[in-house]
Amino acid sequence: MRFAMICTGIKLSRWRGAVWAALAWLMLPCLAFASQPASHFDLARLPADASFTPDLLLAHGVDPALAPQAFISAADDAGFKPAGTRTPQFKTGKGDVWLRFALKNSSREVESAKLAIRFPYLERTDLFEVRPDGSLHHSTAGSAVPVTGAAIAAAYPAFHLYVPPGESREYFVRVRSSSLILLPVTIASEARFAQRATRETLVWSLIVGAALAFAIYATSMSFAAANGAFRIYIAFALSAALYILLSSGLLNALIGMHLNFNFAQTVFFAQGMMMALGTMFIMVFLDMARQAPWLGRVFCSLAFVSALTGISFALPDWIGHLSFVIATGIGPIVLVAGLAWMSAQGVSGARSALIAWLPCLLATVWIYLRPFDVTPYVPINPFLLPLAFAFALAYLSAVLGGQVRQGEFWANTDAMTGLGNRRLLDRICRLESRQTSERYGAAVAIDLDNFKPVNDSFGHAAGDAVLVAVAEKLRAHFGGRGDIFRVGGDEFLIMSYHWQNRMDIITQANAFLKAIMTPLQFEENYITVGASIGIAFHDHKTGFEGMLRHADAELYHVKANGRGGIRIADQRRRERRRIEPVIFADNDETEDRVARLFGTSHRG
Repeated sequence: MRFAMICTGIKLSRWRGAVWAALAWLMLPCLAFASQPASHFDLARLPADASFTPDLLLAHGVDPALAPQAFISAADDAGFKPAGTRTPQFKTGKGDVWLRFALKNSSREVESAKLAIRFPYLERTDLFEVRPDGSLHHSTAGSAVPVTGAAIAAAYPAFHLYVPPGESREYFVRVRSSSLILLPVTIASEARFAQRATRETLVWSLIVGAALAFAIYATSMSFAAANGAFRIYIAFALSAALYILLSSGLLNALIGMHLNFNFAQTVFFAQGMMMALGTMFIMVFLDMARQAPWLGRVFCSLAFVSALTGISFALPDWIGHLSFVIATGIGPIVLVAGLAWMSAQGVSGARSALIAWLPCLLATVWIYLRPFDVTPYVPINPFLLPLAFAFALAYLSAVLGGQVRQGEFWANTDAMTGLGNRRLLDRICRLESRQTSERYGAAVAIDLDNFKPVNDSFGHAAGDAVLVAVAEKLRAHFGGRGDIFRVGGDEFLIMSYHWQNRMDIITQANAFLKAIMTPLQFEENYITVGASIGIAFHDHKTGFEGMLRHADAELYHVKANGRGGIRIADQRRRERRRIEPVIFADNDETEDRVARLFGTSHRG
């Protein structure tokens, strides 16, 4: 028994030894790599349209006061370690971050490439190229410093790398920033860098252009709507467009090449103002002071904190940092939660605001989980939040535009019949008087006969039913042929389009006159009304207003002479009458023949 236990112990110890030996063997390459300087990538092997992530060695928490020359000369003892990930990231306030990599050129020609750190919030990035004589070539880029040396004016820190034939170069990059330090580092060929930069610039330009377009659209809508929410929305849209423009790095690339100005602080200002104005817009849009006063106070506090974020550069660091976390991290969550509650309560407009703001929350959560390695870094990460706000602008602009159009529709529409009202007719008259488009070729004025007794005998509900029925018959006979208006209690007007010929207009008017004679059943009663119609055609001498006056005059001519008929104003006949007064001295006989043709009587 004892012998069996001894044998078992020996076997277990051998297994443990084998496992430890295997682990040590696996760790040897890593240990060897960590102790060696950066490996040299041969630029001669880089395809003409390709990019790669170099084998980076990293050192972080380096004292910012340490001179670069002293640090680089002691680089082998500086604690450089492999990056371990394609996109390293570091929190701020813990010193500088240094990167180390090397390139070589085995060809007989000069090889060049572009180094890019595709994160536009880095305030200062220094590139140090170690020359063969031990000297350093220094270049700077970033959102807070001018472009110098081999740096390129781009949306993010980028540098031109130049390796002579048969030589090697070692590079050190120092990064410092007050924001999260994210390092998506790539080395690309000239063609690949130009292609990617062009594509990204195009995407950012489209997003910024869309945001500005929605802001302009909101401005145009504000002229038609006397609503304070529209003015706040315009400021929100402009601040969103400014934030997208700044966060993309495009503005820095365009005008910041030689400016010693911190564009990153401007990004924080734009983001704070955008959150503050967006919160204020929601408060006014949903009328929180009346719908949910307690939630309105919460949103008001959030807007105030967001405004503090916009001026965080003038505040103590802890206040600025706390306000930024509340405004950009907790703020969207509070907004969406409040909107969800109001939507559940059935508050008008809350659901639309919730749908518009939800992508902003999702993008914010995705970005804030990145420092904890919960969400991965993907190339679309820089576009997430700008795209979310562009969607919010698009959706809210559509909602507000719909409200404006709906308000404009009801302001120009008769509520009972759904036809155009007098206000709309007056607007069309002003437009037609100022232009010569001749959209309308005829005016058909209609007045109901025996309508007042309907109200007196059957009540106003019966009168309303008659008006609705008449409106439906007008649509059936004139719909698609002209614009129909209710211009008074029982008065209607059809503006016939210019492509309608005269005989078609007269035929439709006669058909309507017959149809209106059909009794209408209201409850247990049958109601019959008639109509009198006056028609006038467009004439260049009398113009649009003259056509309306003639149609109205002919209508009242019919009303004064027995009602229930159609009378036509023919300008051409009147002109010929002035030339040949004997032949056309009596116009009524001709009109009576037209009336008999259509089964109606014209009274002169």
